[in-house]
Amino acid sequence: MLPSATPAITQIVYGDAAVMIEVSGSDLETRRAVTRALRKAVLTDTPRGVVDVVGGLESVLVRFDCAQVIHDDVSRDLDRLIGAIVHTDGDDTAARHFLVPTVFGGEHGPDLAPVAGELGLTEDELVDLFTSASMTVDVLGSGIAPMMHGATFPGSVARCRTPRANVAAGAVMVAGHNAIIGPAPGPSGWRILGRTPLALFDIHRDPVVHYTPGDIFRFRAVSESEWSTLAGRPLEPVGALTS
Repeated sequence: MLPSATPAITQIVYGDAAVMIEVSGSDLETRRAVTRALRKAVLTDTPRGVVDVVGGLESVLVRFDCAQVIHDDVSRDLDRLIGAIVHTDGDDTAARHFLVPTVFGGEHGPDLAPVAGELGLTEDELVDLFTSASMTVDVLGSGIAPMMHGATFPGSVARCRTPRANVAAGAVMVAGHNAIIGPAPGPSGWRILGRTPLALFDIHRDPVVHYTPGDIFRFRAVSESEWSTLAGRPLEPVGALTS
């Protein structure tokens, strides 16, 4: 369900073959919820000529084939979708819930201690805060990484001064009040609190991941001894999460 107070939604011509839908005003939760609903609406009822849809935190880029349609055609169809969102209760698809087992600290979470120190917390207090929060997936980042907000830190977490060239798959990372899980090895400037042994994607499955923007993630601390038992298992939805 979308919040009742819908923010301002503006279409901006973005080059010869794209329109940017920007969401502004209101509060962060509302802006991001409306953005997710817009992305889903365009993907579900795709206007003629549209070839790509890229959802951001508070914007949606819609690319189209300018040999088939012009800006006015696409804008008119987008106005219809925007109007449907504004005048209804929004997305009627319930969010799925995911519980992510995570080994915190040590070699799997080299930034746990320094981040805790910067926030004025002990390592255990930081883990407790992180695992008690329900976080909403806003976008799918590079490598289909679930980027989410909702971490209840007492302050904003700074990124690494020097990004790491290679971060292991499954790294559970934070920056600001956001969190992300790296599905595959790669560079990152986010701070690493831990790592999950679960596999986030399967290239032989369609879709390759189970999660999508709007889904809810919680993290569960597990011990190093549990790693081998959980390693390689797929990340799948669970029942509704309780506190």
